[in-house]
Amino acid sequence: MTMDSEIEPTPSPYPNTKLGRFKHKLLFNDPKDTIELQPHLTQRMTRKSEFWGFFAFGFGYYAYANVCSSLLVPILLQEVARGAAHLESNPLSPCPDSDDDIPAGDRCLVPFGWILVNPTSYVLLTGVISTWLMVAVSLGTSALADHGRVSRKFMVFFCSMQCVFASLMFIGVLKPQLWWLTSVTNIIATVFGGAVLNFYDANISILSRHHPDAVRALVKYGPVSQEYNEAKTKIQTFLSGGASAAGYGGGLIVTIIVALILMFTEGTALIVAYCVILVCVYILFFNGVYLKLSYQRTFPPLPKGASWLTYGYVRIARTARKAAQLKTMFFFLICWFILGDGLAAASSMAILIAQDSLQLSSTGLIAAALVQLVTAGLGMVFWIWVQNSKGVAPLKIIIINTCCFGMLPAYCLLGLIPSSPIGLKQEWELYMLAAFFGFFSGAIYSSNRVVFAQFIPYGHENEMFALYEMSSVSSSWIAPLVCTAIIESSTVRHTWAFLVTQFFLPAIMLLFVNVEKGRADANAFYEKEQETKKQALLDSAAEMVQDGSGFEPEKDVSKTV
Repeated sequence: MTMDSEIEPTPSPYPNTKLGRFKHKLLFNDPKDTIELQPHLTQRMTRKSEFWGFFAFGFGYYAYANVCSSLLVPILLQEVARGAAHLESNPLSPCPDSDDDIPAGDRCLVPFGWILVNPTSYVLLTGVISTWLMVAVSLGTSALADHGRVSRKFMVFFCSMQCVFASLMFIGVLKPQLWWLTSVTNIIATVFGGAVLNFYDANISILSRHHPDAVRALVKYGPVSQEYNEAKTKIQTFLSGGASAAGYGGGLIVTIIVALILMFTEGTALIVAYCVILVCVYILFFNGVYLKLSYQRTFPPLPKGASWLTYGYVRIARTARKAAQLKTMFFFLICWFILGDGLAAASSMAILIAQDSLQLSSTGLIAAALVQLVTAGLGMVFWIWVQNSKGVAPLKIIIINTCCFGMLPAYCLLGLIPSSPIGLKQEWELYMLAAFFGFFSGAIYSSNRVVFAQFIPYGHENEMFALYEMSSVSSSWIAPLVCTAIIESSTVRHTWAFLVTQFFLPAIMLLFVNVEKGRADANAFYEKEQETKKQALLDSAAEMVQDGSGFEPEKDVSKTV
C-alpha cells in the first residue's frame, strides 16, 4: 500500500509570529492529513484536542497518586491507627502521640482484623488488601476498552467513584468509633483507581496508532517496518512523557495549596481528610475537561456469548497461555514487577520513618513532597532532552535511573550504624532524598510505558496495559508484607536492606531485554492471530457453500473471499 503523491501541507491560519507558531503547533489539525490518510483507517484520525484531553486528565488525575496516595492518605491512616492503638502492656492505655513517650520495652498495637500490629504495619497491610482487590477488578475490566464504545465512559465513571469514596475518609476521623472506616473507604477508592489507570494507559497506544505521522509511516512503509515503529515510539514518548509532566505539574499545584492549608491551620487528621476532599474536587473538574475534549472510537463487539463480567479474565488467561510468543514482553513485566514494588515501598517507608522516628509534622512532609514534585518535573525535562537530543534509548534511561535510585536505600542503611550521623536521621536528609527520588522516579515511570507500548500486539492495548499495571501494583503487596515482617521482628530501618535488592536486581535483568525482538514478537503475534481469524472465516464460508450447493470447499472459498 503506497501513497499516490505527496500533498503540500495546508497554510497555517495563525500569524507567522512566535505566538502564532506556538498556537499552530498546539491546536492546528491539517485537513489535508484527513484527505490523504483517513481512507486508510477504520477509525477517526487522532486530533490535537484529544492530546490535550489526555494531558488534562493526567494533570488532574495524577494529583491523587502524587498527593493523596503517596502523602495524605498514609499520614491520615497513620494518625487514625495511632489514635485507635493501645499499649501492649495495658490494653486500656492509649498509645502516646510520640514514640519517645512509649515505655521502654513496650509498643503500640492496633487491631487489624483478628491480629494486633503496630500503626506502621497497619498502614502497610491496608495497602496489601487494596492491592489484592485492585488486581482482581483491574483484570476484570482489562479488555473493555478494546470492545464496543464504552472505554471512555468506564474511565470517567471509575475516576468519579474513586473520588467519591476517597472523600468519605473524613468520617472515620470525625467519629473515632468508626476509625476503621477510613481504611475501608481508602481500599475501595484504590480499587477504582487501579481500573482507571488501565483505560488511561491504553490511550497511549490507541492515540499514537491513529496519529497522522504514524498512519503516514504505516501507509508508506508497512505495519512491520522500522519506520512505522519509530514513528509510533516518538509519539508514545511524547504522550507518556507529557502525561507524567502534566501529572507532576498538577500535583505540584495541589501540593502547594495543601501546604498552605496545613501551614495556616493546626494540621490535624481532620484537616488532612478535608484536603483529600479538595484534591478529589480538583480531579473531578479535569475529569469533565477530558470528557469534553476526548473522542470515543468504536471497537469490535464482544465475541458472541461473552459476558462483560467475565470476558476480561477469560481473555487475560488466554493471552497468558500465549506467553511463549511474547517472551520479551513478559520478561519485561517481571522486571517491572520487582521495580514497581520497590518504588512504591521506598516512598511509603520514607514517609513512615519521617513520621515515627523523625517526628516530622504534616507540614514538613508536604514540604518534602513539594521538593519531590519540583525535581520530578526537572528530571522529566532533563531525561526527555537526553533521549531526544542524545539518542539514548528509553530502555537505557530506565536502567540508568534504576541504578541511581538504588543508591537511595543504600544510603539509608547508614542509619543502622549507631555512631553514624547520617542515614535518614536528620530532617534535611528527607528533603535531599525527596529531591533525588523525584529526579529519578519520573523518568522510570515515563520510559517504562514507552518501552512496554512497543511490545503490545495490535488490538490488545487495554488488555496488555492491564497486565502492565498488574505487574506493578500486584507486586505492591510483597514488599509491604516483607517490610511488615521485618518491622515486627526488628526495626523499621532494617527494611532498607531488602529495598536495595528491589532496584539493582531489575536493573541487571533489564540488560537482557531486546527491544527489537519484542517488536518482532508483537508483529508476529498479530499476524498469526489474523491468519487464524482468516482461516476460521474461510472454513465457515466453505461449510456454508458446501451445505448450500455441495461443491468442494476449496473451489468455492476463493470465490467467496
